[in-house]
Amino acid sequence: MGGFVYNVLPCANIISQFFDNRVPLANLPATSDESSRNAEDDERKRRRMVSNRESARRSRMRKRRHLDELWSMLVHLINENKCLVDELSRAREGYEKVVQENTKLREENSKSRKMISEIGLNRFLDVDSDQIWTA
Repeated sequence: MGGFVYNVLPCANIISQFFDNRVPLANLPATSDESSRNAEDDERKRRRMVSNRESARRSRMRKRRHLDELWSMLVHLINENKCLVDELSRAREGYEKVVQENTKLREENSKSRKMISEIGLNRFLDVDSDQIWTA
């Protein structure tokens, strides 16, 4: 038994060459079923990529339209605000004129009352209610 060398078998070289030169299954040529499946997968990927691109294009268009609408709304609101500020300014001016006229009329009223009381006609004037009596 001491004279046997197990590595020196005549078919050992062929067996080691077979196992050393193995090709992974992924690199083996595909069968017709696998190649048609791969073609279908490739076609699905291509369609999905085209669909995604179209969806992204539509999304960009929606975003652009929304941005245009926002800009349009901004311009409209700026114009409306300017109109409201102008209207408020005119209302304030009108208010100031009314206040001035009211002040002027109160002064005239006060002068008229003083004049009436000086000439002694206050018996015809009810001082508390601002009404003139007609006798």
